[in-house]
Amino acid sequence: MKRRQRLAMLAIALLLLTGQIVAQHSPRRIVVHAGHALDVKTGKLLSDQTFIIEDGRIVSAGPSAETKTPADASRIELPNATVLPGLIDAHTHLTYEPQFGYEELGVSVLRSALTGAKNARVTLQAGFTTVRNVGAEAYSDVALRDAINAGDVPGPRMLVSGPALGITGGHCDNNLLPYEYHATGDGVADGIAAVQHKVRENIKYGSDLIKICATGGVLSKGDDPQASQYTLEEMKAIVADAHRLGRKVAAHAHGAQGILWASEAGVDSIEHGSYIDDAGIAEKGGEVVKNEYGK
Repeated sequence: MKRRQRLAMLAIALLLLTGQIVAQHSPRRIVVHAGHALDVKTGKLLSDQTFIIEDGRIVSAGPSAETKTPADASRIELPNATVLPGLIDAHTHLTYEPQFGYEELGVSVLRSALTGAKNARVTLQAGFTTVRNVGAEAYSDVALRDAINAGDVPGPRMLVSGPALGITGGHCDNNLLPYEYHATGDGVADGIAAVQHKVRENIKYGSDLIKICATGGVLSKGDDPQASQYTLEEMKAIVADAHRLGRKVAAHAHGAQGILWASEAGVDSIEHGSYIDDAGIAEKGGEVVKNEYGK
């Protein structure tokens, strides 16, 4: 089983890298022959499958015996591999390393961007073709996305938020340094006018979506994950501006009250939801939960 999993991941990596080469360098066609392919719609494992790739995209997939391959295409033979569809990770922080506490204060924005390039390559090789990056300092995730799109570094397709919006002293603020440093997080904004400005600023500098901190978190100083941070009125202003300008809003929210307010404000996704209660579930689509899981 482990050997088959390794072969499957190898097949994914080869397909992804092949697609990137085609998209970045030439319009030539590539034919990939795989011993097996997973059909995620039916759950069936299909045998002897052929994929035709043009301009970095799969334009044909099916049984090898029924697939007419272009004569001028390059071929990749993977008779012992299983091909899977690309995976999607909806909550990543590619520009961060798992360093917590005061040591993270010594990491520059430039270093974060380089860390992102490393993590983007690893993520792509693990089979993830699309990620949503929800929070990065100084638009380092925007730079990473643009570098991937330009073919400068390998990585998945990225939807990025730029700096996460949060209140002064909240989970998305820089709250590890004492007063005399006057350190403030890139996305800090208080009050309706200020949060509207911050949404527009994030969009100006390239954000695909808006990330907000509706409650406290678990890796910041002085706040409570269950405590609400942004008010309902502030979140409504954020969502209204973001939606009008064509952006979705993701809300970091652990506590029940923050989840409820974020949902009432119209955010598009609740991240974490650790202490969600029945009121929050009902506000954010309780019928969907009931229909899918029978609860």
